[in-house]
Amino acid sequence: METLKEKYNKIIEQRSAIITEMKTLEKNEILKRYFDLKEKNEILSNDQFSLFRDIKMEEYATCNHILVYSKIDYDRYEGRSYESCGCIKCGLDNSVLNESRDCLSGTQKIMYDYLRKNYLSSNFGGIQTEILCDIDLAQAIYTKIKNVYPDISDEKAINFFKYALKNIRDVKVSDERKVNRAKRLELDSDFKKWDSSDISNS
Repeated sequence: METLKEKYNKIIEQRSAIITEMKTLEKNEILKRYFDLKEKNEILSNDQFSLFRDIKMEEYATCNHILVYSKIDYDRYEGRSYESCGCIKCGLDNSVLNESRDCLSGTQKIMYDYLRKNYLSSNFGGIQTEILCDIDLAQAIYTKIKNVYPDISDEKAINFFKYALKNIRDVKVSDERKVNRAKRLELDSDFKKWDSSDISNS
């Protein structure tokens, strides 16, 4: 008991010293300015994310989706495949519904909430291409097409997309060239999901 009391009293002393020092620092104008800016930055950061969320929700709601199969999971026990769809235009991908919301990134949580509120099926409207492709790769290719042809129709964009994806998959290159290819498409340099088999665990 005495040992516990000693530890307790020591913590009280340490906290008291810290509080005294904090009160001294409160008088420092530079530090006061820093904490004032820090508080304002946190408020603006929250406002920014809230607006980003609204923008993404509106983008998902108004997009005429062009869908690819973004993931295929095979359940060996049930003997069934589960297909996920992703949009190459806005990035909406219902594979997020297969994850715990707590494990998702900020943008993925927005997708999750949008899909939970609006669509729970694998098909959420738009054009179904029936192509199996990683959603990041699909979006990267589509973005490059739109940069060159900003007014291209969805139908032509799909044809260009299919052609570009076929070239990527048919032309075998070294790992070094794959890194350069990923950089050109503005993907992570360690991107690996080039082929349809890379995103299917069947």
